[in-house]
Amino acid sequence: MTSQLIADLLARPEDADRLMREACAELRAHPAPLTPPDPTALRAGLARITQDGIDSGLDKVLHRLIDDAPRGSVTDELAALLRPPELAWEEAREIDWAVRHWEECRKEGLLEEELAADFGEYWRELEWSALRQHLVLISQHHAEERRLLAHIAKTSSRYVAFGALKRTLEARCPEFFELGFSLR
Repeated sequence: MTSQLIADLLARPEDADRLMREACAELRAHPAPLTPPDPTALRAGLARITQDGIDSGLDKVLHRLIDDAPRGSVTDELAALLRPPELAWEEAREIDWAVRHWEECRKEGLLEEELAADFGEYWRELEWSALRQHLVLISQHHAEERRLLAHIAKTSSRYVAFGALKRTLEARCPEFFELGFSLR
């Protein structure tokens, strides 16, 4: 479903809202089975980012990502839709789609209590799902590496647990961390 959706979104960006709503409805109707994270692929992705072996700080990141979702996550499929390597959305748009999907999942009883009670926790889990997916794609030398690194930089900047990953990316790709300020 994801590859066809990406093709449709690239061909008809003006239909993005409708296409994403339909894709989310399909996810709710036919949820994918949970898939545990692949420690080998995650380690390889982290190693590619450092362009060396991974140090103890990144080893802690690896363990945190694995320990966070040992059986996989209900947010994995939505993360693949919202943050595919071929596209980048404004964050407000990602959040809008995620909130709508979360609300429908809650109504349908598809979420465990902790995720159903707090959109912030759902969003965190979704971002961590996307981070795991992006690291796996980096390990596979995906053609959209720069966009994947930008996604990884954004997520690693938000969570203290990923401080070592953020510092590593800052050294490799400082342009992803340049800040601008506005008085507006």
